[in-house]
Amino acid sequence: MLVSAWRRVWDEYLSVLVLSAVWLLAQVLVVPGPPATAALFAMVRATYDGTYWGAGDAWAAFRAHFWPAWRWGLPNLLIFGIGLYNLSVFWNVPGSVWGGLRWLWVLVLLAWLGLNVVYWPFYFAAADRSLRNTFANCGRFWLLQPATAAGLTLLAAVVLVVGATTLLPVVLGAVFWLALVAETAVRRSLALNVG
Repeated sequence: MLVSAWRRVWDEYLSVLVLSAVWLLAQVLVVPGPPATAALFAMVRATYDGTYWGAGDAWAAFRAHFWPAWRWGLPNLLIFGIGLYNLSVFWNVPGSVWGGLRWLWVLVLLAWLGLNVVYWPFYFAAADRSLRNTFANCGRFWLLQPATAAGLTLLAAVVLVVGATTLLPVVLGAVFWLALVAETAVRRSLALNVG
């Protein structure tokens, strides 16, 4: 799954690099962040399907998914914001209770990351694209494919940590590659559950 995703990224490497750089800039600017993420996953879906895409396609996906992306982005801002705030403020507070709470916050953030890694592939695959239904599908994926889901979450955490400390993942198109791995995992899971 990882190698096949890398081969697909390599086929459109220049477009992937540009899209990854624009995606990073959008995250820094915050307001275009969620729609840029939706557009990135839409282009990932096109890449998976073997469809050529360009800047116009990415821009069209950005505009088409602006409001659905923000419906997804607001809970993410809230949960990640509260979790990261708690970790940063209470990181050095002594006591076993605070140590336990720190681990709980880390686990909640990892679980939420795990749901969100597969959110957009399920969103684009579903007829009912509501926030509730898409997160329900993400939860089902975790229940039916726990090893794959845990592996994706670990991979996303590694890309996130390395990406926060360096720009190397953006340069290598790692965000696009991670999204393509998630798309591949979701498509395989859907094929197993339909067939």
